[in-house]
Amino acid sequence: MEIIRADAAGFCSGVKRAVKMAEEVAVAGRRSEQRPVLVYTLGPIVHNRLVVNHLAEQGIKGVESLEELLEKNSPDTECQLIIRTHGVGPGVIQKAKDRGIKIIDATCPLVKRVQRLAGDLIAEGFDVIIIGDRCHPEVIGILDWTHGQGRVISSVEEAQAIPYGTRLGIICQTTQTEHTFQEISAILHEKAREVRAYNTICPATRERQEAARSLVKKVESMVVIGGFDSANTRKLVQLCADSAKPTYQVETASQLDPTWFKGIQRVGVTAGASTPDWIIEEVVNKMLEFDQESTVTQEMEDESLKAATEVDQGENTEFSPSSSENQEIEEGGVQDSFEAREEENEVVETLEEQLTRDMPDLRPGTVTVGKIVQVRDDEVLVDVGGKSEGIIPLKELSVRNLTTAREVVEVGDEIEVYVVRAENDEGTMILSKRRADQIKAWVDLEAAFESGQEMAGEVVQVVKGGLLVDVGVRGFVPASLIERGYVSNLDVYLGKVLRLRIIDLDRNKNKVVLSQKVILEEEYEKAREELWATIEAGQQRPGIVRRLTTFGAFVDVGGADGLLHISEMSWIHINHPSEVVQENDEIEVYVLAVDKEKQRISLGLKQIIPSPWEKAAEKYQIGEIVSGKVVRTVPFGAFVQIEPGVEGLVHISQLAPYRVERTEDVVNAGDEIQVKVIDFKPHEQRMSLSLSKAREELEAAEQQEIVDAYQAEQTEAEDPMVVGE
Repeated sequence: MEIIRADAAGFCSGVKRAVKMAEEVAVAGRRSEQRPVLVYTLGPIVHNRLVVNHLAEQGIKGVESLEELLEKNSPDTECQLIIRTHGVGPGVIQKAKDRGIKIIDATCPLVKRVQRLAGDLIAEGFDVIIIGDRCHPEVIGILDWTHGQGRVISSVEEAQAIPYGTRLGIICQTTQTEHTFQEISAILHEKAREVRAYNTICPATRERQEAARSLVKKVESMVVIGGFDSANTRKLVQLCADSAKPTYQVETASQLDPTWFKGIQRVGVTAGASTPDWIIEEVVNKMLEFDQESTVTQEMEDESLKAATEVDQGENTEFSPSSSENQEIEEGGVQDSFEAREEENEVVETLEEQLTRDMPDLRPGTVTVGKIVQVRDDEVLVDVGGKSEGIIPLKELSVRNLTTAREVVEVGDEIEVYVVRAENDEGTMILSKRRADQIKAWVDLEAAFESGQEMAGEVVQVVKGGLLVDVGVRGFVPASLIERGYVSNLDVYLGKVLRLRIIDLDRNKNKVVLSQKVILEEEYEKAREELWATIEAGQQRPGIVRRLTTFGAFVDVGGADGLLHISEMSWIHINHPSEVVQENDEIEVYVLAVDKEKQRISLGLKQIIPSPWEKAAEKYQIGEIVSGKVVRTVPFGAFVQIEPGVEGLVHISQLAPYRVERTEDVVNAGDEIQVKVIDFKPHEQRMSLSLSKAREELEAAEQQEIVDAYQAEQTEAEDPMVVGE
């Protein structure tokens, strides 16, 4: 059976944002060193029971009304209220603030837009029509933003009943279908002289509906995952059901029924916007298990049918008397023949009883040890001490997707196997290494979950929203729990071994959710505490470049990020930090300053490499003429680079023997010039240069060379030529 996922399914950005905000609030509340913090949501944060339960385990509780929350508020505790994705009216927010309750607004930004439109339309004098479910919390909140003056409709009949008006404003619940909005909007456009309509359906909702509509055409049945009280999930179910394809809605994997998939070759899977990735993965894995079990069962049935056919053929042959037997019967030897056969049968039965007593108990569901006697591409033969070898089909070898059995086992290996089907009359036995491994793995996983033990897991598959890892069973690592920061490319993790801790485990649902991030966060927090206890200015520390900016780089020095300013990166002038370092570079840095109160660290890089001024002190002397390049001009002169990291100033008064109004009248950036060192203080990294004195001396030297050359010529001309005597 081929399982095809919709291109767009599961958590939308608004729900992700709300859940993340809630988790961050829960963590901050637990770390509070002041009075206890109680965190509540007004109704379920999203319409998904499992997500709500997950947050409840982290201390976030739900209340059904603001009055219920006000009763829980007290001076001894800090009460915080998370506004769920559906939003609320302005009155609720103001009332909570007036009673000293801190508001964390997790309203979906798209819902906020609808709320603003509702208020603006009312303020401009429009009659506001809200297309949606009048009992849905999102619609209730939007209606409150119209100060109760809006009207909610959900059908064509209600739209037709709207009286003709002057100005009509139309907005829509974000989870409505495109068809409903267009159909009702078309009728309302005939109900007023001026109509202002806004299609406020969430793009994620539209994408999921379009993806489901496209997918349902390619498959034989659909599974829609999502809360039964989720409006957008119900719309997906209705959309798929309208295609006349069998459509099933589930909230968890335990609600799947294997009979739904009998005879089905292609099934589609989609999920509502409030369904997290790990639930989708759990459902898909359960469907894969159904498919594997169905394949094994079919193989067993095929083998049984084949064996039964062979038995029938054998029986027909056995009971066809031969000519010799006919002769025996005719001669009256019937009694002797029957006695001989009875003796033979008794001997066979005795031998079978002896063999049976020595055989292990191989009933279905038992686990035993066997030795591999043959490995083929699609199956493995195992001797478990039965009448004949047992067969392990390829799909029952491992939780991984294998192309051949030779990837994991060899002839002679001793392995534990699970008896899927015991021997039949012909001795055919179906075994599973995968299930035996899983039984053992679940014991280890439950112990690791209880103790919080770290474990290793190899990434075997990249899926939408995270990674599948092999921890004896298939575990799921959500993308948000892989690293401390955002991960853009999951493919780089394929085949890698991650350090993991189980954060959610349910054997009945075959669910294992793991996190590497929780381990990294704990280590980072511990390193952070050690860092602030030991870091001091003047230290040299290893670091990793985490982020580049135009003004410098942030470097992780083992528990906190310090700023390496661009001016502290190199002794020479650079235009951008990328000229010196790149993200993820491992470098040594010098701690310039530490502010533990504000938790700020200033770092330097050039301080740990020799200063070019130290070498310059040995190379250059006052009075020496050197070559250099003008790197920049300023109103008071020009800076000349003598060598990388060593710059001197030619003051405007030293540019020429006459008064200079503008530096650029004499030199410009990029000019190669010769200058005279008139002052040099390497310990202060200062060098004063003179262009006019250098030119004066060079010209004088040139003139002297001319004079010397002329005098040499004259001397040669005055010497008499001597020829002979």
